[in-house]
Amino acid sequence: MAYKQAIAEPEEELLTIKEAAELLKVSEVSVKRYISKEIIPSVKIGGARRIIKNDVWDSFVEKIQDEHKTNIVAEPETPYLVKREIDKEEKKTKLGFNGLTPSEWALLSKNVVNENEILNPVWNDLSSPRNKYQLEHGAVYPVKLAERLIKMYSVEGDTVFDPFLGIGSTIIAAQGLNRHGVGTELNPKFANIAQQWLDDVQGLFANDKHYKIINDDCRNMLTHIRKEKIQLTVTSPPYADFIQKSLKDRATVHKTSIIKHENNSTVKQYSEHENDFGNLPYKDFLKGIKKILKDNFEITKAGGYSCWVVKDYRDTKNKIPYIPFHSDLAVVGQEAGWLYQDLIVWDQTGQRRLVLLGYPSVFYVNQNCSFIVVFRKPK
Repeated sequence: MAYKQAIAEPEEELLTIKEAAELLKVSEVSVKRYISKEIIPSVKIGGARRIIKNDVWDSFVEKIQDEHKTNIVAEPETPYLVKREIDKEEKKTKLGFNGLTPSEWALLSKNVVNENEILNPVWNDLSSPRNKYQLEHGAVYPVKLAERLIKMYSVEGDTVFDPFLGIGSTIIAAQGLNRHGVGTELNPKFANIAQQWLDDVQGLFANDKHYKIINDDCRNMLTHIRKEKIQLTVTSPPYADFIQKSLKDRATVHKTSIIKHENNSTVKQYSEHENDFGNLPYKDFLKGIKKILKDNFEITKAGGYSCWVVKDYRDTKNKIPYIPFHSDLAVVGQEAGWLYQDLIVWDQTGQRRLVLLGYPSVFYVNQNCSFIVVFRKPK
C-alpha cells in the first residue's frame, strides 16, 4: 500500500473533440452526444471542451461499441451537421462578451432584482448577514451585488473604481473576480477598515492584480487616477443630508417602531466632515454629484460603465412627499456627458416587513426597493 501511494498519479491526457472523433472513428457530432450523455468525461478549459483520456478509456470504447452493436468503424459523417455545430459554437463565442456567453449574460441582465424569487437563480441571494467589517458602516450593499455588476460590465484584468468606497465592498468584489481595484474614501476610519478587509482577503486568496485605497475626497480623483483608466465604476453615494434626517426621525417618531426594531434597520452618520456629501443639503449635493460624474467620465474608458446604487427618499417634514433621487441622478449624469444606459430595480421587500406609513392623515407606500442607475460613456 505504501508503495502504491508513493507512485505519482499519471497525468490525464486531454483531447479536443476533433482528436477524440478521429481516435474513436466517429463524427464530432457523435462525440458531443457522448459528452452530453456523460459517456465520455470532459472538462471545459478556456471556453473549449476537452475530452479526458485516462485509465478507464477502454470502458468508454466498450460502451460506444455496444451502442453501435459492432466494432468501431468509420461512421458516415454528415458534413452539414458537423459544420452546423461548429458554426453554432463559433457564433456563440463571437456574440458573447465579458467572458460570458449570451445566455449567461442574459441571466445577469434582468432589470428587476427580486430577493425572494425562487426561479431567479442569479439575483435572489444578494442579501446576507453582515461581517465584522460591514457592521461598522451604516449603509453597505452586498458584495454579491457588486460582483454581479462587475461580471456584467467588465472582464478580468479591467480596473474597477468606487469614489465612495466606504468599507470596501466594491474592491473586495473586484479582487475576487481578478479585476484591478481602486477606491477613494474621505473617512479615515472606513478607509482603514477597507484596507484591513482587503489585506485579510488577499492573505487567503492573493492574486497578481493591483489595489489602491485612497483616503481622500473623491473630488480629487483626477489627481490620483489617470484619464481613461477605468472600465467600470460601482458605487453608492451618501444620500445628501437624508441620513441626518433619518437619525432625528428614528430618535423621535420611530423610536419604538417596527422600522427600527423588527426590520433590523440601522442608520449611521458617515462623518461630521464639512466636505462629506452626506452632510450637504440636497440641491448642493446634486451639484457636487454632477462634478463627481464629470470627473468619473474623464477617467473612464470609452464604452465603459458607471453604476450607482441609490434609494429614493421622502422629506415629509418639509412637505415633500417623494424625492426621486434616482431620476435626479440620471439627469445630472446625462448633463455630465454620460448616456443613461439602464435602470435596475433592486426589490428588498423580502428583507423588510411592510408597515403602515402616514396613517391616519395620509397614506404612503413602503419604499422597499433601491435602484441601480447604469451610465455608459459613448465610444
